[in-house]
Amino acid sequence: MGDRTALRELVTLPSCKDGDVFVTRAGSYHSDPGNASEIALVKPGRRLYIGPSYDGAAERGTELRWTVPANVRAVDARKDSPQDAGSLLATPAALPEMAASALFSDGVYLRLDPSVPDAREFVRYVAARIDPLAQDFGWSATQEEAEYTSIRTGLFVGSAFVLALIGARLLVSQLDQLRERRKLLSALVAFGTRRRTLSLSVLWQTALPVGPGLIPATAVGVTHGAVLLKMTRTPVTMDWASILSMTGVGAVVVSLLSLPPLLRRMRPEGLRTQ
Repeated sequence: MGDRTALRELVTLPSCKDGDVFVTRAGSYHSDPGNASEIALVKPGRRLYIGPSYDGAAERGTELRWTVPANVRAVDARKDSPQDAGSLLATPAALPEMAASALFSDGVYLRLDPSVPDAREFVRYVAARIDPLAQDFGWSATQEEAEYTSIRTGLFVGSAFVLALIGARLLVSQLDQLRERRKLLSALVAFGTRRRTLSLSVLWQTALPVGPGLIPATAVGVTHGAVLLKMTRTPVTMDWASILSMTGVGAVVVSLLSLPPLLRRMRPEGLRTQ
């Protein structure tokens, strides 16, 4: 139970006024798109019990009968919300006056600023001073394990090293071609050919053999990874940043590293001969 501001911290509300009732379709940490059995309980006209009798509330006279109103609406929980599917959210006017005494809060939810260093440690320190036995839980939409991060970093470094070796092999052949053409390049510059034109021509000659090799290599790698994820029934998502960075390593090693020797071959000294 809460006002409009409090409920919007948990779910996405199109509109809300005092007296409205909502039920969540799916929770932020549920893989199941919805618990049909729980959601089916919250239907207009259904009689529910606040403070159920299994807690001994019937003997104490605190058990309340409540009929779900006709204006109940299904809403989606926010990604960072701790509410699960079938949670009932109500504004104060939608519940009986005695319902407030039967409800209880099992914790305090805080939204922290991730840019503040050790923000969670400060919260733990304050909670321990209030109650030494207090427990804290962290909620986040995504989380990375340090072990998998180190494995991914190792794979990236190893793959980059292999691509660097392949690129170095192509670079050696490119340097041999530039050495054989140093007189031609110097003559073209002496006749007024722009250095940018010659640089682009060398990059184009490099991109022709490198490009057709990187395209099928990327396609095979992506297909192989997708098949492995399908075998483990894991959703297939592409980390395009890593794919493009790995592809860029092979292209940069050959293309950009060949520019400094090319500029040296364009100097007038290349025309000297005996």
